[in-house]
Amino acid sequence: MKVSKVKLNESNSTRMEYLWPLRFAVGWMFLDGGLRKAVLKPAKLNPLSASFVGGKLVNFLPHSGPFKPFLLMTLENRPLDVAFLTIFSYLEIVVGLFLVLGVLTRLAAFGALLMSAGFAPAYWLGSTCEDEWQIGALLVAGSLVLMLTASGRTWGVDSLIYKKFGDRALSRRIPVLKWIKLW
Repeated sequence: MKVSKVKLNESNSTRMEYLWPLRFAVGWMFLDGGLRKAVLKPAKLNPLSASFVGGKLVNFLPHSGPFKPFLLMTLENRPLDVAFLTIFSYLEIVVGLFLVLGVLTRLAAFGALLMSAGFAPAYWLGSTCEDEWQIGALLVAGSLVLMLTASGRTWGVDSLIYKKFGDRALSRRIPVLKWIKLW
């Protein structure tokens, strides 16, 4: 049996440069979300402030599905609540910055995917739930595309890392994680 190589028709292929706007948009949404809480209005992370975002977790609780035990534990322990929200906000900044700059893009996109999908049940909450659902769905889809395509290798720091080190998996020993590349 003769195996032939399939050659892509380049005019029908998506160029990696076309993914830069998606990488920037997803990254900016995470960067902006974290900066608005941690830097621009730190009162949102202060439990003594009326702006404290911990109240959003209370609204999310009935819809939290598998996250309910963790959220209950968090809400019943104020220092843990503050620590979780602070860490989450700074993770948003790191993930967003890494996506915008194209640093460890696949790993950052994996983090963005986990954060986006984790709060998917909350997309129906609030007076602007239509907008929240649309934004959340686009963040999940965009993060997944960025994780699968290594878009940071074009117009990103990952191009330098890839040239020096080649491909690297998140883990070579765990079967599922060997498919998730770092850059």
